[in-house]
Amino acid sequence: MGRTLRAALSGLVTVPRAKLSPRVAARGTLAVALPLLIGGLAGAVLPAVAATLGAYFTGFADLSGPYRRRLRLGFALAVCGALSVLLGALAQPHTVLAVLLVALWGFLAGLLTALGPAGTRVGITGLIVLIVLGEQPQELSQALLAAVAVFVGAGLQTLLAIAPWPVRGYAPERAAIAAAYRQLTEVDPSGDGPAYPVVLEAHAALQGLDPQRNRTVAGLRILLDEVERARGEVVALAGLRARLEDMGQDDAAAEVGAVLDAAAAVGAAIAERLGDEPDALHPDVPPALDDALKRAVAAVRARADGQGRAPLTRRGAATRSAALAGQLRAARRIVESTAPEVPTEVHGGGPIFVMPADEPLTVLRANLRPSSAAFRHALRLAFTLAAVAAALAVLGLPRGYWLLLTVAVAIRPDFSATVKQVVDRVAGTLLGMLVVSALLEWVVSETWQKMALVPVFYFLLRTVLTANFALGAAAMAGNAVLIADLLGASAGSLIPERLTYTVAAGAIALAAYLAWPTWERATARETLAESIERARGYLRTAADPDASDTDVDAARTVARVALSNARDSAKRLADEPGTPPGLVDLAHGVTVHASRLVQGGMALEAARDAHADGLTRPEARAFASHVDAALAIVATALRTGERPRSLPSLRADVDQLIAVAPNARLATFATAADRLTDGIGTLNHLLRQDAKATDAHPG
Repeated sequence: MGRTLRAALSGLVTVPRAKLSPRVAARGTLAVALPLLIGGLAGAVLPAVAATLGAYFTGFADLSGPYRRRLRLGFALAVCGALSVLLGALAQPHTVLAVLLVALWGFLAGLLTALGPAGTRVGITGLIVLIVLGEQPQELSQALLAAVAVFVGAGLQTLLAIAPWPVRGYAPERAAIAAAYRQLTEVDPSGDGPAYPVVLEAHAALQGLDPQRNRTVAGLRILLDEVERARGEVVALAGLRARLEDMGQDDAAAEVGAVLDAAAAVGAAIAERLGDEPDALHPDVPPALDDALKRAVAAVRARADGQGRAPLTRRGAATRSAALAGQLRAARRIVESTAPEVPTEVHGGGPIFVMPADEPLTVLRANLRPSSAAFRHALRLAFTLAAVAAALAVLGLPRGYWLLLTVAVAIRPDFSATVKQVVDRVAGTLLGMLVVSALLEWVVSETWQKMALVPVFYFLLRTVLTANFALGAAAMAGNAVLIADLLGASAGSLIPERLTYTVAAGAIALAAYLAWPTWERATARETLAESIERARGYLRTAADPDASDTDVDAARTVARVALSNARDSAKRLADEPGTPPGLVDLAHGVTVHASRLVQGGMALEAARDAHADGLTRPEARAFASHVDAALAIVATALRTGERPRSLPSLRADVDQLIAVAPNARLATFATAADRLTDGIGTLNHLLRQDAKATDAHPG
């Protein structure tokens, strides 16, 4: 608990500049200000406030990324917000119905977290609008007017978010792929580096686009395929450089490092070409970078001689360096080509991998079971909101919806996020109340001044929200008082109420979570085992000479997603109170070596690209089969906590591969196999230590 509180408190004073978003804030502020301006001039304050709130809450969804995604998310938020206002206003006169509606909306909001950030935003926005705008009974005509106003405000926010679409076209998708090239060589051979979030985001940016119908999309997909393959070469080279350093081959390792440095420069140049201002790069720079890469590759190839393990590693480095240079040359041709079609010789006209998309209804149905964390979060949220709404109906507290609203947004699916949300809310509300009370006391008195402050606070809110939620909560609290004051409440009584409700809501949220917790330690082993299983599937596919490139790409993406989930699980596990230190250490160790398995798969891809026929050798097939069996044993031991059974003799397989590699064109496969064997052996050791600790302390 102390560690979690310290982490939450440290976040109060941390403001990463990279996460500040003034451009997005300015766009969203315009959508918030326009309804207020029009409503103020027309004398229709209440519809203007409703439209403003529609834009306000839609802006929380961070409508960024590909324009198609912005449009879909904005439309979903507009429909959800309008429906929430309409049903909430009609149900409010009937206490039981109103409580049941809040519980139902809470359950749906909790379940939608299974769809990721977009689903979470839609669910929370609908719940917020239901609580804020649906708290007063209205006639059908008034409820319809409020619903339409919310829809218009949300639609305005969405239209501004997609306004550059006709001009900028596929700029967000290009930016996502550019980021992948910019971080091409950011690889940690130890497996303790990032879980490929940039590459996954690039896949997500192109999700749903048909490359067969659009030449630009086809080019972008091929560029993504090229950076994936180039990254495989980079992973292989990083492992080979580490191996050369271990062998004392410092000069050879330095030459491999020079190849990686040159490749990083070429990747940055490609990213620059993909950016918003491709002409900003001096025309003489790309040829100079190409020459530097050629010289570095030539230096590595000059050392590829001799017999034994060290020369074998050098030959593998030479092969991988040449392949990496070829991948980057292909990417350069695509980026700099002025022809309307991508040259067919670059990709051979083969099928292009399309990242699979899970159907939302399928995902939600799969989570309708007690073992699902999203389902338990949904039930916890629904029961808590129903209890608070019922208590408010009995007590008749003024503006009690503030208490209900804060409870709704404070309860999160995991413990550490709930604690952080409560700390940020309380601290931010206190700061916001102090600022707005000073403004209302000494600066602001007229209605138009209060209306003018709403977009100002919103701009501050959207600028800092992703960088520091506590500061965002301060701006949010200030705006809540201003909007309530515009609707007829007295600001003098609003401030102490808001503070009291926020503190009370924080206590309720923590109590609700602790009453029915969803501890990560109950599901961590399954999540970790899943990452090993997905890595196992990827390795099996990468080592299969009959597998298509599309199958390999799909298996790699699935393995990366599972690895990312495992790392998130390990982080939540470390933040939870009462977690055994041994389980935390096991989780971190497994994620590191699961990352090494994925990197090993990328090295195998490099081997199949160089000499696919080498994978048909009996030595290669035997190793692949034994790796598959070993990882099945590892995954089972992870799930059960029992001592793993004896693994196949992978080291003997590697020795056989090294013996035949010079004549069987398996140099890259052999070095990748050596790396995989080390990783699997370490995983086996970690699990044996874990089982030993469990036997010693069975409680």
